[in-house]
Amino acid sequence: MTDAALLFQLSRGDERAYRELFRRHERAVYRVALAVLRSPWDAEDVVSAAFLELWRKREKVRLVDESVLPWLLTVVTYQAKNRIRTTVRYRRLLAKVPREGVEPDHADEVSRVIDAISLTEEVQKALSELRPDDASVLLLCVVQELSVREAAIALGIAEGTVKSRLFRVKAKLRTRLGPHRARAEGLEA
Repeated sequence: MTDAALLFQLSRGDERAYRELFRRHERAVYRVALAVLRSPWDAEDVVSAAFLELWRKREKVRLVDESVLPWLLTVVTYQAKNRIRTTVRYRRLLAKVPREGVEPDHADEVSRVIDAISLTEEVQKALSELRPDDASVLLLCVVQELSVREAAIALGIAEGTVKSRLFRVKAKLRTRLGPHRARAEGLEA
C-alpha cells in the first residue's frame, strides 16, 4: 500500500495506517534526528514529536512523489533545531548559576576531551546558527540525499531557491569549519 493510500486512511483516523507509516519511515527520520542532535535520547524525543505532528496534521500533510517521508524529514529537522536552541539556552542558564566549593583542576582531562569533541560541537553550533529554511535544505539534500526537485516539493519552494540556499549554506559551513579541516588534514599526515 502506498503512503498516499495510508495517509488517506490516516486522515479518517485509522490507527493501523499510522502504525504502518511509522514502521516505514521511523528509521530514516531517526537517522536525521541523530545526525543533527548527536544524542539517541534527544533523537527519539524529536522523532516522537514529528510523528505526533503527522497524526495531528494528518489532513494537511504534503506528499512528495507519493511519499510522506520528505514532510516528516522537514518536521523532524525543525524539531531538532528547536531542541538544540533549547539546550543552548539551558546550558547558558546553568553556566550563570554560582557553584559552591573548590573543584579540583582537571585541565589536562578537560583539554583532551575538548580536543576530541570540538569538531562535533562546532558542526552542531554551525548547524544551530543556520536559519531553519537553510538547515532544512541542507539536511534534505545532503543528509537524506533528496534531489533538488524533491526537496523543493517537500518545502514548497522553487528548485532555484533550493539550489541557491544549498550553495549559500555549503559556502558558509566551509568558511566556518575551515580551521577544523586544516587540523584534520594535519592529523591524517
